[in-house]
Amino acid sequence: MRPARLAPALCGAAILLVAIAWRRGGEYDEFYSVFLVAGHPRPDWPALPFGAGAARAFYRGHAGFGAIATGLRRGDVHPPLYFWLLSLWRDALGVGLFRLRLLSVVETLGALALLGRIALRMGISPSLTIAITTLFYGFAYTGIVARDFALATLCAMAGTLLAIDAARGGSARAGFCAGALLGAACFSNYLASFTAVAVGLWLAWMTWRQWRVWLAAALGGAAFLPAGLWFFLAQAGSRRGQFPPFRLAPALGALARDQAGALLGALPREVPAAFAMPVAAVLGVGLAGLLILVLHDGRRALGRDDRALLAAGFAASPLGLLALGAAFGNQPFEMRYVWLGLPFAGLALAASLRRRPWALAASLAVGATSVAGLALSPATMQPAARMVRAAARLPAGTLVIVPFGNDGVGVPGPFVAAAPAQMHILVARAAGAAVLAAARPYPRIAVARIEADGASRALVPRLAALFKAAPCWHSVPAGPLLAVFANTCRERR
Repeated sequence: MRPARLAPALCGAAILLVAIAWRRGGEYDEFYSVFLVAGHPRPDWPALPFGAGAARAFYRGHAGFGAIATGLRRGDVHPPLYFWLLSLWRDALGVGLFRLRLLSVVETLGALALLGRIALRMGISPSLTIAITTLFYGFAYTGIVARDFALATLCAMAGTLLAIDAARGGSARAGFCAGALLGAACFSNYLASFTAVAVGLWLAWMTWRQWRVWLAAALGGAAFLPAGLWFFLAQAGSRRGQFPPFRLAPALGALARDQAGALLGALPREVPAAFAMPVAAVLGVGLAGLLILVLHDGRRALGRDDRALLAAGFAASPLGLLALGAAFGNQPFEMRYVWLGLPFAGLALAASLRRRPWALAASLAVGATSVAGLALSPATMQPAARMVRAAARLPAGTLVIVPFGNDGVGVPGPFVAAAPAQMHILVARAAGAAVLAAARPYPRIAVARIEADGASRALVPRLAALFKAAPCWHSVPAGPLLAVFANTCRERR
């Protein structure tokens, strides 16, 4: 197959992903990437009000590979490969969240091109596979954010393609390269380990009589093991309390919800509340119907070995997360954590639905609608950018108070980045006399209702209550995003 035949599907995917990357506001986790490669893993926000323009230095510094590695080992839960690459990309293209996101877009397009080659190996339409996979909500989301998901996808798809070649050709060299690329996926995001193990076991099953092939694959994957363990063991206790305790029934329900969300998006949240349950029910029935079609038609459309690979690749993430949660006593489930199973689901759907145009059209329509919501719906986005726009419409001289959050990264980071340079901001760590003293010279203040983590959810109501109870401050109607208070004592002066 000539690469040019994939060009229309890849161009369509590129346009869609770039548009989403441009349209969406900053995400909580993306600013861990931004500050890490800028040399400020945990920004030291001023204790007094400051102009947003004066804080740009936190976003524009530079960290070398060693500083990035140190920052990750001391306060994060991710391996360094993506962040090293992001640092080089940033040096070449410059700062700015959209520019950083373009690295993920490029990596995702590379993964889609490789997925098309995998589809070709299995006798599936490459263009249809690319279209279906791109319209999975979880794939499009992880394909544009400035985090390590897209690089892990790229490495995992490359490793899977080479594993197929090794299994069919008996090549130890292809096996070693497959293992090395799957190891690189794990060194990009630890959760890729589930997919790496699944593909590796499939390769071992396929080549169990050709010991050189599976041994070469194991050696290739092991090349990243010491460095990965060096980071992982240092980070193991850095996010205690991030997830609720493990209980089997709620865990299964949460995992099913996140898997459905990764496939179908947040459509029930994007319709009026009265229609949310009916929409969710229709989507659930549709998802069950698609599963039945895949199980029925996939048997005829795919060989046994290919079916085994797709089933293992799709099931690896949810089963791995369930085992991880049971082992550590928590529920580490989020929609984006099951993203690596989505390319395998795209292959299965493309193989099963090509002779059922009505089901294919319905699947593509739902996917297009959910991805449109990803790009356009406020219900799918964090509120910092909208709050900045609302605060910018207030009269000049307003002080905007932003909660510090758990560690001063994910809550104030997106807000300050989106704020105009002249906006006055106070990053508040507590609600007390120091906040009132800082606000005293201003004619009005606006508390940004950013409740994105445990600390901010606790602090925002306390900040609003502080000014409601304080003399000289009078509440002003301002909508759901901001709590605005006018300084009546200053007006009398």
